[in-house]
Amino acid sequence: MLAACGGTAGQGGSPAPDAAPPAPAGATDQFPVTIQHKLGTTTIPAEPKRIIALSYEEDTLGALGITPVAYGSNDYLPGGKYPWLAGKIDLSGSMELKNVFTAPSLEQIAGLKPDLILATNYYGLENYYSQLSQIAPTVGYPEEAGTSSWQVISRMIGKAVGRSAQTEQAIAATEGDISALAARLPGLKGKTFSSSFYYDPGQPFAVIDDPATISVALYTQLGLVLSPTVTSTVKDRSLSMEQIGSLDADFMSIGFATPELRSSLEAAPAYQAIPAVQAGRAYEADAFTAQTFNNPTLLNIPWQLDQITPTLEKVAAGAAG
Repeated sequence: MLAACGGTAGQGGSPAPDAAPPAPAGATDQFPVTIQHKLGTTTIPAEPKRIIALSYEEDTLGALGITPVAYGSNDYLPGGKYPWLAGKIDLSGSMELKNVFTAPSLEQIAGLKPDLILATNYYGLENYYSQLSQIAPTVGYPEEAGTSSWQVISRMIGKAVGRSAQTEQAIAATEGDISALAARLPGLKGKTFSSSFYYDPGQPFAVIDDPATISVALYTQLGLVLSPTVTSTVKDRSLSMEQIGSLDADFMSIGFATPELRSSLEAAPAYQAIPAVQAGRAYEADAFTAQTFNNPTLLNIPWQLDQITPTLEKVAAGAAG
């Protein structure tokens, strides 16, 4: 069921529907542009000027010097003040669309008069794609939501806005950051990692158990490998509290839904006994940071690297596990 109402354009400092956003400059591709994706084929007749980013596309747009007229809210850090966007784009003049993944307001989206809707990582898009496509050309995910690399998604966005060459340059810059850190920390090669999230007290941990998962590709690019203990122990991405020791790895990343959950787990003897925790090789992330790790983008990856580098330096200096 779609939400029948939502915030209206022009409220809270957002632009009115007819207000012209800063015009994107520098498109080099020729239009019309046709893009194939999981839900169909989308043709964009001319360079888009009023772009809505429903699922974190503002990051790639920012790298290309484009500010969307609206973007989907990040529930863990509303307001668009994402640290990696500083100096790239300012979303304060863009509308923040609430409840995008649960109950998007088509009326609100239509009122913004977009000429392109980006939904390249939109879980549940199949429920709204036909309606969104009637509002404006809509670009969905290449395969299934959350299964394509940040490079593939970035290229799709770059093509949609007519900036394929600029996108390749931005991708190369981010890949350069990754390669530079891997070169600086050669001791990471072959070390193990685990990635988990703690949602509710006493409930199982959500654990990445597939080496091909997109959200952990960054670790593998740095030379790390998913812990064999995780792949052999974790079933259906779930691990009980009694098995918490299985999260141990050379690099252990764990996210917490709330600060209270983090405090309670840190006080648990079973958690304190994990070698990675004892050695300071466990990176504990708040909900916003963990969510960022699960949605790697062209601009947030360098920020991710900054967060985990101190822990990775300890991993690189230690013996392989």
